[in-house]
Amino acid sequence: MRAIGVAALLVSVGLAAYDAGSIGSEWLIDGYKSLVSPLQGSNVCNFWPTCSQFTRAAIRSRGLLPGMVIGADRLMRCNPFAWAYLDTYYQGISHDRLNDPVDNHIAWTEPRPAAGATLIAAGTDGDTIPHRVPLDLAFAEDLFASGEYAQAATEYLRVRFRWGHDSASCPLRPCVRRYAGLMAGEAFLRARDFASADKAFTDLGDSASRELGRYGAGRVLFAQARYADARSALDSVQTVSLKRQSAILTGWSFFKEYRFDAGARKFARCPADSTCARLALLDGRDLARRSRLLGSVLSAALPGAGQAYSGRAGDGVYTFLTVASTGLATWWFAAEPAKRDRTRVKVSIFGALTALFYAGNVYGANIAARDYNGLQKRRCLARAESLLRGASLEPDYGPLLDSCAALPDSTVRPGN
Repeated sequence: MRAIGVAALLVSVGLAAYDAGSIGSEWLIDGYKSLVSPLQGSNVCNFWPTCSQFTRAAIRSRGLLPGMVIGADRLMRCNPFAWAYLDTYYQGISHDRLNDPVDNHIAWTEPRPAAGATLIAAGTDGDTIPHRVPLDLAFAEDLFASGEYAQAATEYLRVRFRWGHDSASCPLRPCVRRYAGLMAGEAFLRARDFASADKAFTDLGDSASRELGRYGAGRVLFAQARYADARSALDSVQTVSLKRQSAILTGWSFFKEYRFDAGARKFARCPADSTCARLALLDGRDLARRSRLLGSVLSAALPGAGQAYSGRAGDGVYTFLTVASTGLATWWFAAEPAKRDRTRVKVSIFGALTALFYAGNVYGANIAARDYNGLQKRRCLARAESLLRGASLEPDYGPLLDSCAALPDSTVRPGN
């Protein structure tokens, strides 16, 4: 009844001009929220935004008729089976309801690439300090170890500046300057200050640390989900010790874009080891898929069949019942108009409702097939990342201080 109430309000303006219809739909949705919705209780809707808010947003962003179809699909998805699809087709909870924004249900868009990850440096996660640390770096190291990354980055930059310019009080030691610059980038990366991290990694100045800086810049771009730019930066890394790490991170970036075939080819060219060999097998060819065209055709032939085909049997059942009930009501009033609907008003209303829900059913089947394919891609990515999390992709900057071993003992602090 709730779904029919909202849809009837929308259909009543469906034949009006676009602007007038859009304005009228706003009034009618407001009226529904003020008069009908309170009678149904506060928790009747499974989703956030609620069905009325969702439909309003769809009409505003996509136009009257497309918005009505998108809203009709939502009304049929708002059923007792909805919560069974949490963490598969619906991601997250908002306002104690399933999070389901309009942007997730635009048929001509694909799911966004997976978010990046902040790849941290091994050996500098707060548990260890390099064997011999110049006293000027001690405070920055302590800040970094305690998780005060923004402050640590500032202190690293101060040390880098001082060791590069104040030769009177502290003789120039390129290794300390290099280490401080790289650790400043690392601290900014952990603080998710990506612009500052990129500047720190690319502004090192000396050729000895340039390769590490390029790799760091690639990691910054990866963390920003700028995967194509990350690959461009990583391809310029030529140091043998970083080549394998760059190749693995490049393959990971392809996986993040769900380009499993390209990622698998990259892993296949990595130096032979068990991790790369297993990742090279995840080329996406064995992923279960559903045809969006076939799903739409199935629902056109039998409402709800396309949703069931894509693994959403609950939505399929509810969709069939909705379209069938409005269609049956239309037939009932049209069968004996002299007795049941002389003016044909009821036939028009229920006929329009049937057409709207039927269109929403076909549209929803298309979306369901797309979401099914997206779910399989996310699961494949999760399998890959369970392997990648164990890969050693972070440089260890501690050895950069080895060339500082000649510093007098009065200028260094022993490590832990």
